[in-house]
Amino acid sequence: MLSSATRFCLIGPGRLGSTLAVVLERAGFAVIAVVGRPGLATEPDRRPPRLPLADAVSHADVLWLTVPDDQIGTVAAQVAAQATATIGAADENAADPTSLTAIHSSGLGSLDLLAPLARLGVRTLCLHPLQSFAAGEPAPAALAGVPIAVTARPDDEAFGFALAAAIGGRPFALPDANKPLYHLAATVASNLFVALESEAAGLIAEAIGGDPGDGLDLLAHLVETTAANLRAGGPSRALTGPVARGDVGTVRAHVALLQARAPRLAAAYRALSLEALALAAPRLDDENVRALRRVLEEGAPR
Repeated sequence: MLSSATRFCLIGPGRLGSTLAVVLERAGFAVIAVVGRPGLATEPDRRPPRLPLADAVSHADVLWLTVPDDQIGTVAAQVAAQATATIGAADENAADPTSLTAIHSSGLGSLDLLAPLARLGVRTLCLHPLQSFAAGEPAPAALAGVPIAVTARPDDEAFGFALAAAIGGRPFALPDANKPLYHLAATVASNLFVALESEAAGLIAEAIGGDPGDGLDLLAHLVETTAANLRAGGPSRALTGPVARGDVGTVRAHVALLQARAPRLAAAYRALSLEALALAAPRLDDENVRALRRVLEEGAPR
């Protein structure tokens, strides 16, 4: 059962782990340790202290693995081995695997990554905040209102929902089999968006004779307004620009310019504009739609 007495240990003090340490303590939980490299010594002046894995397994109720995705399985096996080594030890702090909870936060990875622990009777879950954690000092309210995907077996889902809510998030259920599709959606919405903004900033910086930083600053208000419109009215109502207006000439000029100066971006422009056309088509006449599709599928004449 989750309570203020629940003791957490974070394994992997990166951006997410550092953020969770702050958020959990603000929510009233005891973060008793952070585990970094194997064998890392305790640092008494740190809060929370950094401990070796053996101490964390012996003292924590919840082990939250915030290591990179490709390390989760390896670390889970190490934790399982450590828990097994303490079973039956003549130590009042010996780990009881059935009283432990292990969590990972991979958006893509299955619960099977924690299988070595599940086989010992450890409760296993995945909690994935639908949020981007950039560099900088973690904020105590970093997860306030953030959707958090909870992947768990039926008997464990309530615990996951309670924990996600306790740290300020908005929990929702995510079936294990659907995680790859979910993660793809998050990547398109966030990571590929950043890549597109980088390209856009470079184009506008070239247009004004500045640098990409100038471009990002100039585009910021447009991006923020677009995001607000998207949230308020959905994609169809938020879509503006030449495709939404059926402006074939402008789209043809864009494609020609990109083919001549940035062919890699030209392919992305055409593909994404075809997606925009699918949104805009109901409010355009059929000839406009056909003309735009020809330009976007075939490219501008050379």
